[in-house]
Amino acid sequence: MLSQIFIITLIVGIASAATTLSRPPPKPAALADKEGCYIKEIKDVIPFGESVAPLGSCHRIYCGRMLAYASCSTVATDDPTCHLTDEDLSKPYPHCCPHLKCDAHVDLIPLIGTH
Repeated sequence: MLSQIFIITLIVGIASAATTLSRPPPKPAALADKEGCYIKEIKDVIPFGESVAPLGSCHRIYCGRMLAYASCSTVATDDPTCHLTDEDLSKPYPHCCPHLKCDAHVDLIPLIGTH
């Protein structure tokens, strides 16, 4: 049962991330002999079947017949003790994505030896 819950959670998490498809742009003449997709964000070509997560932006680009751009999923909660963090563009995707950060519920953990 636990493994079924994990798989369902994983599928929902993957499905909620945004993915956009686009045609690869033409390669500059200097890179015309390199096999793969030209990625404007890094000004280079990556091989077919590979992906890159450019620093300074929060997404991953996969090179296939089309370019697939994967970005952060939508995160929300009704818990008033939680807030959404900002993107951290110093980290690669998906570690740069905003996430929920909740205040510790200190009252839920009994202190040992304070009687």
